[in-house]
Amino acid sequence: MSPESQGVQPKPYTHLLHRAMAFLAVLVVVRFEFELVGLPHDLARFISATTGVLFVAIYIAAVGPLRGCLQKFSQLPLAALILSAWTEAWIILATVISAVFHLGRSHFAEKEDFGNLGHLGRHVLGHVIETGVFFVMMLLLMAIVHILWRWPVTVGPGAMLGVFVIMRYWTEAMGLEPLRTAAWSSTILVLLSAFYLGGVGPLLGLTKTRQLLVPSMVLGWAWQLWIYLAKVFAAFVPFFKTHFFDPSQGHVPLRLLGALGQGIIEGFIAGLLVWGIATWIACATQGGSTASPSNTESSN
Repeated sequence: MSPESQGVQPKPYTHLLHRAMAFLAVLVVVRFEFELVGLPHDLARFISATTGVLFVAIYIAAVGPLRGCLQKFSQLPLAALILSAWTEAWIILATVISAVFHLGRSHFAEKEDFGNLGHLGRHVLGHVIETGVFFVMMLLLMAIVHILWRWPVTVGPGAMLGVFVIMRYWTEAMGLEPLRTAAWSSTILVLLSAFYLGGVGPLLGLTKTRQLLVPSMVLGWAWQLWIYLAKVFAAFVPFFKTHFFDPSQGHVPLRLLGALGQGIIEGFIAGLLVWGIATWIACATQGGSTASPSNTESSN
């Protein structure tokens, strides 16, 4: 039987979006149910759909091209809009249910929503507006990973650097002890990324030292870009206390501008360090041929 006789085939990214949508829906439902059975708020808040949206954005941008989809930037806005609207739809549903049935244990509805349709309507409208915020955040993260696909070897470590920065920010915002939040150190991960680049790069055709330079610099600057985004978010969402940025010290725009310049310099230094480690690893795994491209050419 031909594919045409079986009906119209789904778009390449359909299954990817379905899994992402299922994951986001599960986050909202599980948190709602845990709150109803009495799970303390300090524990239930770790099941966060807001954070889940950020992880999903990075995931589908990193995995999509491997599935033959989301290879063009023009395809990203639709995916970001669908996922952000889908997440807010589940949050709104949980909010309405909590308000209608006066479920005080749930954080989704405020006490003022109980029996007050006007207040509930304004609350729901706020979530509708948040759809735009989710959309912008998702599109930005997806765009960063999409750019990394120009150098495929950087996609894996670059995406994980973003995940680690988000995890560090999230755990600090949740008030965990510094000893636990430090476990999500992106500084350590960028060094491990250098080992990855040196081991995997030659398998993807980066067999010469100079060929590892650009991917190394990309990883260094990508790392600092993730950190800078965390600083910007911390600057404009002051009720979350993190080590990334303290808005209470004032002069926020000037300090953010200085942080941007500092990030460019630190990214350059980190890129050179990654290049050195990656070259060393590639040299060791390739029997020294990577470190001496001229010798490789002459031997050929």
